[in-house]
Amino acid sequence: MTTFERRDHRPAPAGGDDRALDSLVVLVAESHGYGCRPVQNDAMLLDGPQRLHIGMRNLRQLARQVPRDDWPALVADHVGTIITAIEEPLDLRDFPLVRGLLRARVYPAEARTGRLICRPFAPGLIEAIVADTPTTVRTIVTDDAMTWPVTADELFAVGREGVRADGPLECDVIDDTGIRVLEGQTFYAATHLLWLDAYLDPGPYGALAVAPTRSAIAACAIRKNTALITAERLHAFARNAYDEGPGSLTPELFWSRNGTLTLLETRMIGGRLVLPADFTRFLDSLP
Repeated sequence: MTTFERRDHRPAPAGGDDRALDSLVVLVAESHGYGCRPVQNDAMLLDGPQRLHIGMRNLRQLARQVPRDDWPALVADHVGTIITAIEEPLDLRDFPLVRGLLRARVYPAEARTGRLICRPFAPGLIEAIVADTPTTVRTIVTDDAMTWPVTADELFAVGREGVRADGPLECDVIDDTGIRVLEGQTFYAATHLLWLDAYLDPGPYGALAVAPTRSAIAACAIRKNTALITAERLHAFARNAYDEGPGSLTPELFWSRNGTLTLLETRMIGGRLVLPADFTRFLDSLP
């Protein structure tokens, strides 16, 4: 099943009631002629002229960022735009015309479905191909690409080229360890983990990196004397950004080295971050 996501960028947090938000989604869906019921992975299934999923986690995060009185308008806009996009489908048959819309986007692994064109990106994350339009981001499924004259590898290369052609992320150095926060008004920030060397010099030991949301990542080159405090600060940044959203991906800490993202399975003991034993031994071995 193709999924759509409403483009949205909103400010300033506030609280909310999940059940009230769910009820608003049901009301808006019914006003468009759709039945609506909750399904797994905190999503709503809309069933009517078309079938589509709406992820509630992202919508809840958006709702926390506006006053409660604005929720009806937010939900009507969000759900209405998605329904309009699927009922007026993009013609994907002409690949030369579609090519410029294609992007490689990172999603949590639980977003994987049988027909989604995707592949592993990092532990807990997948890379999928989407069509990026002014109002929505539409995932590409196998039926869409059936007649396209490209292999899967070529398709992902096209998607990555599209992300890079959109331009670099904004880069801020946030503390004395040299941590760089990379962000922008984009759904493709995590894809830029492929090009960390454009934003920092990872040196011979690679970098620590996090990808908490679709619009922000952070990374820092590994240095023996600062690696632990860097890891603690990146871990805290990732947890906070992941919880706040919107577009949460993963709160985990990764080691980026030679084009590979390795999950560092950390623990909190006595309020302090504990890194995996094998990674700690690696740090101890550094000159």
